[in-house]
Amino acid sequence: MVGKTVTHGERTCTVEVAPSEVDAGAELTVTVQAACPHGCGLTGQSVSIRSEDGVELATGELGELVLRAPLEVGEHIWCAVLAGCETNGIRHEEITTEFSVVVVPHAASVNVWGLPSPIAAGERFSVKVGVKCSAACKLAGRALRVLDHHGAQVATASLGEHVWPETSALYFAEVVVQAPPVAGDYPWRIETPGSDDGAPHAAGACTFTVKIVQPPDHEVTVEAFDSEKQTPIEGAHVLLHPYRALTDACGVAKMKVAKGRYTLFVSGFSYIGHESILDVTNDVTARAELTVEPEENVDIR
Repeated sequence: MVGKTVTHGERTCTVEVAPSEVDAGAELTVTVQAACPHGCGLTGQSVSIRSEDGVELATGELGELVLRAPLEVGEHIWCAVLAGCETNGIRHEEITTEFSVVVVPHAASVNVWGLPSPIAAGERFSVKVGVKCSAACKLAGRALRVLDHHGAQVATASLGEHVWPETSALYFAEVVVQAPPVAGDYPWRIETPGSDDGAPHAAGACTFTVKIVQPPDHEVTVEAFDSEKQTPIEGAHVLLHPYRALTDACGVAKMKVAKGRYTLFVSGFSYIGHESILDVTNDVTARAELTVEPEENVDIR
């Protein structure tokens, strides 16, 4: 909030602007208050808000006035003009109070999700990219590009016509790219350029990590069962870092992994986690029997 106070004759005029920085073309509130040391009643006094070139932007009584910010980015010097009046035999002269309005381009929030983990070296994979404007503008058709760890462009796309379900203004696209040929963790980047088409929009970017592993050699099958009931556990989390999966209705999860030694973790809601060592030299099946967590004893005395 930006405030400025000017005293002219007997009256004091205070101007406050909220927010202190406003998106181009968005609404802002200018609050103009006045006071007189003689106790004159100033309620209902007329005030005019004018631009730097003298154009009247709004008029009303003392208090809050709602205006729309200009589309031009930068600082704008406006003024509040409090009309002259006579109250209780006291003549109050016109007061002009300058104040600033800072206009900024609409910000772009970039999000990445749906990234496979891990990704086999050299394979093609897809990732979802979403962009939301700070003023909830329609962004359909806005360009995207994906840059790899060397800064080279590896894919382009455009935001679609529809927003992501259960969001108000998150426009998205699915981008298909090819993984690096060597295993490792790679910092990649999504960029969307700025635009002055209509309301000015700033560029946006998001960095994410692409986890690349060697192409799989074998298949690991993990069976998760309740140790007491001997029934399958659906939805158990299976981790052979960096590979992960969920068990199906039969309590089974299958993963393609590279040859090697792994620590197997299996966990499920209300179950004590299972941990074991697994050497993968061929296709292998491992069974994890999980025990239900004991109920806590509650003292109700």
